[in-house]
Amino acid sequence: MNKAPKDVMIELHDKFDHNFNEWKNVEDVRLENTFIYLKCVAATGDILRKNSSSKHHEICCKIYDEIFSDGVSALYLASSSMDKPANIVLRRILELGVAALYLWDMPHMAHSWNSHDQDLSFSEMLNHINSKGYLSYLNSENSQAITGELLPCKELQKIYGDLSDVVHGKITTFESSMPGRFKFIEQEWLTFIDLIEVILKQLVKAFIIRYDITSEIFTCVPTAKKEFDL
Repeated sequence: MNKAPKDVMIELHDKFDHNFNEWKNVEDVRLENTFIYLKCVAATGDILRKNSSSKHHEICCKIYDEIFSDGVSALYLASSSMDKPANIVLRRILELGVAALYLWDMPHMAHSWNSHDQDLSFSEMLNHINSKGYLSYLNSENSQAITGELLPCKELQKIYGDLSDVVHGKITTFESSMPGRFKFIEQEWLTFIDLIEVILKQLVKAFIIRYDITSEIFTCVPTAKKEFDL
C-alpha cells in the first residue's frame, strides 16, 4: 500500500514476465492447433471479403480479423497467468463468432449493431442460427447438407454462461483470494487451451459449412485438413 504506483507496476510486470518464462517450458502441441483455427478464422474473413457485394457484409467481414486478434491476445494473457482477462476476451470471441454468422443474413441488424449501438442477444442469435427455417435455407443453397445443429447450442450456452460469470464478477470466479493467485500453473494453462480450442473449432466448422468454403479454407490453411472431417 505504501509503494509508489510506478514501482507497483514494475513489480507486476516482473511477475508476469516470470510467469511467461515459466510457460515457455511447457510443451503442448495444442497451441499449434489453436493457431490453425485462428488462421482459418482470418482466412474466412479474407474469402468473404473478396466475394461480398453488400455494405452490411463489409461490416461482418471486419469481425473475423477481430476474432483473430482477440484469440492471440487471449493466448498471451493466459500464458502470463492472467487467466481472468484471458477468459473475458474468450467470451468476446465466442460472442463475436456467433454474431458473424447471425449478422450475415440480417442486414438491418448488422447496420443497427454497427451504427446504432444495438445490443445482440447471444441466446437469440444461437437459436436463430439453429432454427429449422434457417437450416432449411442453408440446405437449399449449399452443397453440404446440415443434418443437426450448425452450432452445438447446449454446449456453447454452458460455456458462455461460465465465461459470463467471470465477466460479471461472480464470487466463485475470484482469484485474488486463492493461494496460487497470479502464478503460472500449468494445469490452468492446459484448461484454457482446451477451452479456446473447443470454441474456435466449433466456430470455424460452422463458418466453413455455412459459407460452403471447404476447399477455399483448405487451400488457404492446408494444415486444417487434419482438424476437420468435412
